Amino acid sequence: MYRLAIFDFDGTLVDSAPGIVEVMHEIVAEYKFAPETTETWKHMVGIPLVKQLQMLFPEQSDDFHQEVVLRYRQIYDVKTIEICPLFPGLVSMLESLRNAGILISIATSKRRNIVEQVLHHHSLFDYFSLVVGVQDVGNHKPHPESVEITLKRLGVSLADAVVIGDSTFDLEMARNAGVDAIGVTTGIHTAKHLGAAGPKYIVSSLVEVTPLILNGRANEN
Repeated sequence: MYRLAIFDFDGTLVDSAPGIVEVMHEIVAEYKFAPETTETWKHMVGIPLVKQLQMLFPEQSDDFHQEVVLRYRQIYDVKTIEICPLFPGLVSMLESLRNAGILISIATSKRRNIVEQVLHHHSLFDYFSLVVGVQDVGNHKPHPESVEITLKRLGVSLADAVVIGDSTFDLEMARNAGVDAIGVTTGIHTAKHLGAAGPKYIVSSLVEVTPLILNGRANEN
């Protein structure tokens, strides 16, 4: 049994991918970007927003990237709760993990205050021992810093932790940190994409995650 479960947020705990893509559509239309921009952009969910813009428009200036980030957040922030509905089975999973004495944390490329706003709205904040957001690290996914900070603060070893995420960036972060990973196909990336990042398991819902965290290492004992 793992002692610590480190969850991604968007597309893993909350079904935010459709809402995020809709905000992208609004930005693409407003700035008159090429229509196919959204298709490329949506696969970048999981890394910091400013990095996404830098990858999409490498020829543009930092000022332009920051301008688009600001406009994106102006649209997104007023819809935060609407955009972040909980996935089915989330509350029961959190309850099961807490009852088993497993620590639960979040490592996200989202702003920590936005994540905490959603957690408080749904009365879930107390389930989590730590939330590591985009502003808490100098190196973002797939760099392992978010995992390293989490392990250090919570006093858990590499062997006792598992990362759960819906993107290759989450799973590559886990691999780079040297911890196990569970991929969930609830976000943008397909099972084929996730498999390329080498997770220990790939599942299709949070309902399937709980037994893997509780018993996932049993075959190694």
